[in-house]
Amino acid sequence: MEKLLSIIIPTYNMEALLPPCLDSLLVPETIERLEVVVVNDGSKDQSLSIAREYESRFPQCVSVIDKPNGNYGSTINAALPVIKGKYVKILDADDTFNTQALVQMLNALQKVDVDFAVTHFTILKSDGTTELAKYNLYGKEPYEYGRVYDLDKGLGDGYIRFFLMHAITYKTEMLRQHGYKQTEGISYTDLEWDTYPLFYARTIVFFDINLYQYNMAREGQTMDPKVLIRSVGQLETVTEKILNYLSEKGVEDLHPSRQAFIKQYYLNRLRLVCKSHLFDMPRNQFDAAHFAELEAHYQQACNELELGEIKLYPENKIIRANAMKYWHKYKKRWPLWFEKVNTLLNIVMKWLYVRIFRK
Repeated sequence: MEKLLSIIIPTYNMEALLPPCLDSLLVPETIERLEVVVVNDGSKDQSLSIAREYESRFPQCVSVIDKPNGNYGSTINAALPVIKGKYVKILDADDTFNTQALVQMLNALQKVDVDFAVTHFTILKSDGTTELAKYNLYGKEPYEYGRVYDLDKGLGDGYIRFFLMHAITYKTEMLRQHGYKQTEGISYTDLEWDTYPLFYARTIVFFDINLYQYNMAREGQTMDPKVLIRSVGQLETVTEKILNYLSEKGVEDLHPSRQAFIKQYYLNRLRLVCKSHLFDMPRNQFDAAHFAELEAHYQQACNELELGEIKLYPENKIIRANAMKYWHKYKKRWPLWFEKVNTLLNIVMKWLYVRIFRK
C-alpha cells in the first residue's frame, strides 16, 4: 500500500534522542498516511532495539533497516529503493517534527502533485533561543503558499540562494527515475540532497508550515562550528562531488532562469567553503598553503563552468570589505582586530535581522 509521505531517519548512536524523534511523528492523525523508516547505521548503543520496539508497536507505519556503518549517505541509499511513500523527507534522529505541523503537511500534500515541496523550519540553538527559517527576503513573502509553480519560473525571481535539507520534501518517483544516490562514508552529503534534484525537478510548491525542528544545541552535531572545522575536509570532498556533477550534467539544456539559479547556487556553496577557512576557522588552524591550492582550484572551476568570481563579504552588510580580494593581495587572512570587529557586527546585525524579519 502506498503511503503519502515516507520519513527516512538515519540513526547512529542516538538512543537518547530517537524516542522523542519518533514520538513527534506517531500520532493517530498521521499513522495511516505516514511511513517511517529508521535506518540503523551500525549503532553501538541501544538505538536498534529502540527502533525495533517502535516497529513492533506501529507495524503499519514503522520499519527498520539495520546495516553496517557507512555514514549518512549510505542510510539514504538503503532506504530510497524500498520506501512506499509518494513523497519522501529526511529527519535526522537528533531532530523532531512539530507534530501538528506534520498533520498540516500531510493535508497539504494530499492537495497537490508536485516534484519539490518547501516548508519552514525552526533552529534550536545551544543558548536556548530559537530562530524561524523561512524562504523569504527581508520579510517579503514572494510565493503564494500552496500554489504549484513551474520550477524554472519559480527560481527566476532571485529570492532564493539555496535550499537546505530541513526544508525539502521530494516526490519519491522523481528521485528513482533519475537514479539519485548519495556519497557514502563521509558526512555533509545532505548537500547532494539539496543540489542534484535542482537539475531535473519540474514543479515546486511552498507551504506556510513550520515543520522541521532542527536541533543545533546537541554537542557533536555536524554543523556545530567546532565539529565543522574538524571535518572541513569532508565538506570539501562533498563540494568537489557536486562540482563534478555540474561538470558532467551541464546546464546548457536547462531553462535560462534555472541555469542562472544553479550557477549562483554553486557559487554560494564555494563561497561557504572559503568562509569556513577565512572567517570561521581558528587562526592557529588555518593552513594558508592548503587554502591557496583549494581556492585556486575553485577559481579554475568557476572559470570553466562560467560561475563568476568568488566574493566573500561579511554578513553584517556594514563592512563592505571583500575577504577574497584581501587574500589575493596578501595571501593571508584579515588582521585579528578586524576579524573581531567583523564578528561582533555580524552578531549584532543577525540579532536585529531575526527580530525584525523572523518573528
